[in-house]
Amino acid sequence: MWGTCLAVDGLFTDLARGTYELFGWIPEGAEPRGWVGNRVWLVPEDKALDAWLLGDAESPGAVTKAGSLALVGEDDYLGPPEGYWGTVRVHDEEQWLGSCREFTKILPAENPLPPLLLRGLAPSSGLREVLAKGTRKSLDLEDVVLDIRDDQGDQLADFELRAKVEAWRPSPCGTDLIDLQLARHYPLLPQHAQPLWEQWFAGPPATPAAWAGLDTRKREVWLDLVRRRTCARTRRGGGGARAPALDGAGGSAAR
Repeated sequence: MWGTCLAVDGLFTDLARGTYELFGWIPEGAEPRGWVGNRVWLVPEDKALDAWLLGDAESPGAVTKAGSLALVGEDDYLGPPEGYWGTVRVHDEEQWLGSCREFTKILPAENPLPPLLLRGLAPSSGLREVLAKGTRKSLDLEDVVLDIRDDQGDQLADFELRAKVEAWRPSPCGTDLIDLQLARHYPLLPQHAQPLWEQWFAGPPATPAAWAGLDTRKREVWLDLVRRRTCARTRRGGGGARAPALDGAGGSAAR
């Protein structure tokens, strides 16, 4: 273990989002408006080409007078088939939303990811040796696990990441503590998830079915958090897989 810290800055970031303009939009039901879905597929008319996924998709406005619809979301690693800008049909894993005769992608501005800042870190002796050495090779910590705990010390989630030390300095949080800055290559959690995660930082909700009043997008965040919590507690605690508990209970062994 490299150490324990009091807080992490940079856990939540605005993910890179692509914007697609769908020309000649023909709806198959209600017009998409606002948040569209957590997993929205764009399916080319050409059956030889693969569909691609748009995560956490939303439509920021109504269909224009020219008949085009904008979709904004997180592209999967594949993105649209190279050189294809023709007809696509849109599906949200429950129903077809509509189709367009052609589309274009508006590339987002490049915004570098902010570093992770571990504030109030009590470094292990091994990390102190690494920082004292200070070489490029030694500062590459390679694969590490960021273990997130709630205010009661119970495990909430863990994230595997490639960590490289960029900077460190004495921390105002206490004597012998440091603030450690790590470079990272991909985001961990979207910015819109932060309010719900902060509720869980205080501990599991005391009110049963606290998720029931959430809209669909926030329910997706809640479910992702519960899954991460269950997986992290299973990996650390052993004893077999646990069933996710939506209300935050420990979860029973899966049968």
